[in-house]
Amino acid sequence: MTNSLTTNLQSNILWVEDDEDMRDIIAAELRDAGYVVQQAANGKQALEQLCNFRPDLILCDIAMPVMDGYELLQSVRQTREDLVNVPFVFLSAQDGSGQITQGKHAGADDYLVKPVNFDLMLATIAARLRQLQRIQQSNARATAPTSRSTRLSPSSDGLAFRHLVRMFNMITAGIVLLDDQRRTVFANVSAQRLLQDCADPALNPENTGGLPPALTASSRVRAAIEAALQGQEYIEFLSLPRRNAQRDLIITICALDCPVVEQDPAAALFISAGDRNEPAPLKALETLFKLTPAEGRIAWAFAQGLRPEQIAEAFEITLTTVAFHKRNIFQKTQTNRQADLIALLLTLPASVDRH
Repeated sequence: MTNSLTTNLQSNILWVEDDEDMRDIIAAELRDAGYVVQQAANGKQALEQLCNFRPDLILCDIAMPVMDGYELLQSVRQTREDLVNVPFVFLSAQDGSGQITQGKHAGADDYLVKPVNFDLMLATIAARLRQLQRIQQSNARATAPTSRSTRLSPSSDGLAFRHLVRMFNMITAGIVLLDDQRRTVFANVSAQRLLQDCADPALNPENTGGLPPALTASSRVRAAIEAALQGQEYIEFLSLPRRNAQRDLIITICALDCPVVEQDPAAALFISAGDRNEPAPLKALETLFKLTPAEGRIAWAFAQGLRPEQIAEAFEITLTTVAFHKRNIFQKTQTNRQADLIALLLTLPASVDRH
């Protein structure tokens, strides 16, 4: 299906449906349209998902066991003030006007009927998200200093954001941006794919692209956001196990500039998956950036997560020598922080493979 919803790429959708086959089919359609989807089998499970996943829209069946759609809507509207602007769309086989009216009175923003018309469903979701986006843009303009213009967030200028989304989706490394509340502002396609393989499904049920709780709850992620709020640099690393004996994901966590408005990115996560996202070979580093062999080795060591003191010990050189090479590497790669250097090196496999 042709995706006409580029303005809403990377929006988060909570999809609630008790029929497993229907749930999987709709989830696949939504992911193909560029959305990050979290699934739940009933209202109770959806409330649990909301503890670790902030949706931009909730798509929900009505007739479900344990807790139906009306009860979920009532609970969200009454207990989650932070989700007051999140659109709630019912999708149900009950197509009578009375059911639609009841859904509207209950506080639903829209109502779709089964059998599902996928084009209508995607158009409805896009319209609701555009409405939410206009609210966010209005709030951002009201609070943002005039000296700041372009930001990588859905509340940014639509065209600039779409261009950046397309660019990041071409990169083989996973890229995730979090705001100061640890909510996902952006996750490229590689990040979504890699995080689907994360281990411990009991802690991360039906993970389809949202960040695993083990990652969002990490003290290192919290420290990165705190550093961003204080205008400080921060970089740390952690590994995230995957299922089926695959190599662990390597996560590089970096603080970004201090966020100014809601949804401004505060931390970046760069996700590497072992052999699929290995930094470029030393020869490629030397050729692309005119690095000396020593600079190439040290740049690669930085990309592996080694600290200056570890590099000095590994190569039997002094910290002063490491610092000297680091300055040269920054100059030649036109970066000015270790976080920027790592981000650049992690993107190199895509560039090298295409030449």
